[in-house]
Amino acid sequence: MSRHVALVLTSAVAGERAATALKLAERLLARGHRVSVFAHGQGVGLTAGTDDHAAAAAGLLRRGVHGGTLDWVVDGQAAARLGVQGTQAPGVIPGDHSDLWAFVRAADVVVSVGGES
Repeated sequence: MSRHVALVLTSAVAGERAATALKLAERLLARGHRVSVFAHGQGVGLTAGTDDHAAAAAGLLRRGVHGGTLDWVVDGQAAARLGVQGTQAPGVIPGDHSDLWAFVRAADVVVSVGGES
């Protein structure tokens, strides 16, 4: 049975946490689940620029061409505050907390990755 999983990336998403979140999304997609990612706070930096994490997220988003079901939204205001607006990986959509609420409402499971370190 296919599930809808929402991943919420919060502040302090870096290093091991980011890699774990991306690996979780990859495995969920490989098993045919729908994944919705909402990033806010420092989490919007995960898909910005050209580092390994941004490239991995872009790769996951490209799976949509082959039937993958991944949505990735970043809080547009947080991206602007951090100066990463317009530098997100292809397929990442700027949004707001109404998108977060929509993801949470539609999901069977919600996982929050991050927190204060």
